[in-house]
Amino acid sequence: MKNVLGIVNFESNYVKVKGLDDYRPISAASFLGRYRVVDFCISNFTNSGIQNLKVLIKNRPRSLVEHIHATNYNVNGKKGKIHLLYGEREYTDQIYNTDIASLSANMDYIEGSDAAYVVVAPAHFIYTQDFSEIVEFTKEKGNDITVLYQPTDNADKEFLMGDVVVMDKNQKVERFTRQRGRIKDVNVSLETYCMKKDLFVELIKKAEKTSSLYTLSNIISDVAKDLNVIGYKHKGFCACINSLQAYYDASMHLRDDKHMHGFINEDWPIYTMTNDSCPTLFKEGGRAVGSIVGNGSSIEGKVINSIISRNVVIKKGAVVKDSIVLPNAVIEEDAHIEYAVVDRFAKVSDIQQIIGEADDPVYIKKGDRI
Repeated sequence: MKNVLGIVNFESNYVKVKGLDDYRPISAASFLGRYRVVDFCISNFTNSGIQNLKVLIKNRPRSLVEHIHATNYNVNGKKGKIHLLYGEREYTDQIYNTDIASLSANMDYIEGSDAAYVVVAPAHFIYTQDFSEIVEFTKEKGNDITVLYQPTDNADKEFLMGDVVVMDKNQKVERFTRQRGRIKDVNVSLETYCMKKDLFVELIKKAEKTSSLYTLSNIISDVAKDLNVIGYKHKGFCACINSLQAYYDASMHLRDDKHMHGFINEDWPIYTMTNDSCPTLFKEGGRAVGSIVGNGSSIEGKVINSIISRNVVIKKGAVVKDSIVLPNAVIEEDAHIEYAVVDRFAKVSDIQQIIGEADDPVYIKKGDRI
């Protein structure tokens, strides 16, 4: 894939992950106790043989930048590079901070690439996909644009506010519509596109002239009637991390061993930042059942059906059930939490029980004291 440029797009403006995105872009959030959300997108590119990557940076970039710089994504230093692209404009409102605005601000880096094709994929989706297959499909079929989509029968609960791909019987894309949860069976866009670089540049310039609020999906929807825009079906698990509920549900789905091993395997590794901390220490009375526990943690209480990130402390008598605990959090003695997302460096004591619900998890903010 020497002639392909990979672009990691930042999260759309409809992505609102309560609490977590107050401190970082959701692409930089911890996932499954070890990874960051963005690791899945970048690993898809590098596993597909796409070595030249541009990563669009949106808001609160520090944690994302540090993570990408510290991670070996198996990029050949002589043949490839991960290049971070910053939007340098000031916005009166975040609705103007679109992918088109960011791409336009960095047009020199895109036009200067010698790539013939471009693949754009979003940082806030969790899925695995060989992008080389999409590139070859685009070439063989003579598509102007290929759009990755996935059928779902649960659209009243998932992928809310994203794009629905409306296609004819030959999978020609007619337009995108907004996914508002009114219909269960739809084809959702994974906001992943493949096209020739020259067309990509043309669409960016056209979108900028059309509206200051236009996104890449907006302009592709506009030109679909005039161009050969074809859908490509994704198979397997996919999650759009666009809310706290979506983050919780995706995490708990992959916590299940049979789902995890069908999704992450040695043939398609997910690269992330390495950590040299010691293995988790289970002290007397400490145990974990049906859970993922990151290294460097200390467990003296009970962990049930939960995800425990690196360097977490769970003290004697504490119970963590159906919850996600992010790095460096402390669950004090006899504390009890269920259906909760505990952010980094938070401390939860036994003053009161914290119990949410499966369809409405509680969020404990970063560094808070409960």
